[in-house]
Amino acid sequence: MKSPERYLFRAVISQAIHDAMYNGLDKYYLIDKRNAIDWLIGNSVDFRTICHYAEIDPEMACRKFTAAMKLDLYTLNEDQHRVLSKPRKKYKHKGKFRLTFNEKSLEQTD
Repeated sequence: MKSPERYLFRAVISQAIHDAMYNGLDKYYLIDKRNAIDWLIGNSVDFRTICHYAEIDPEMACRKFTAAMKLDLYTLNEDQHRVLSKPRKKYKHKGKFRLTFNEKSLEQTD
């Protein structure tokens, strides 16, 4: 029997693949692309846990994603690298910011 949780965790992997295949030049989508690529080929504890709940062999999945990287299916092209390497602009309007979710932003500050 296929559980709703299995579908959920497969959707997480599917979204990562979708993010990794982004071909546009929007900086924030490119950041998501880079993070998705790192996650898909990194074989991290998080990746292995999601694969476990999705009932997917993490080692096989990591090998397949790494092989796809060699075929340039998930690589950042030259224009995308250029967009990511531009210095970040400061906001002109006070009180506006972009909400980000990364390890550093989740750490508590004392």
